[in-house]
Amino acid sequence: MTDTARNAPPPRKSLWIPALFFGLMLLVVAVNGALIFFAQSTFSGLDTDQAYQQGLEYNKTLKEAAASKALGWTAQTTVTQTAGGRHIAVSITDKHGAPVQGLQVIAHLVRPVSTAFDQRLALGGEGDGVYGADLALPANGNWELRLSAETGATDWQVMQRIFVK
Repeated sequence: MTDTARNAPPPRKSLWIPALFFGLMLLVVAVNGALIFFAQSTFSGLDTDQAYQQGLEYNKTLKEAAASKALGWTAQTTVTQTAGGRHIAVSITDKHGAPVQGLQVIAHLVRPVSTAFDQRLALGGEGDGVYGADLALPANGNWELRLSAETGATDWQVMQRIFVK
């Protein structure tokens, strides 16, 4: 045997190692591409279409909230079962406990887990500072009630969490 035959390296048998590494990297890139696609094409989490505009007007929103709080009005909400469904009644009183009359009250019912069930309804005056309306809620459980009331010169807003059985 010659010296060159003895010193020659054996034929390479481990070519599968770089191929496996390359294949796994391609798998990682493919999975990441799929995740990026589904993240961009599904629900964005955006709750409102005017988020940018509302952000620009945030100081105005803070002033309105402070003015609402300064009024000292309170709202007590009851949801009762009726023959035709449910009835919501909101009693609004001022800081001295006197009923507030003559308001135009809008109730915005928001389901915390999905915007698909959100409802807006106008509450009519039922006398003695109580405003109400019949409603048909598609699901029981927790709801966020956003009330807004106005008299022309006065705007008032409050948010409450209610549980509907």
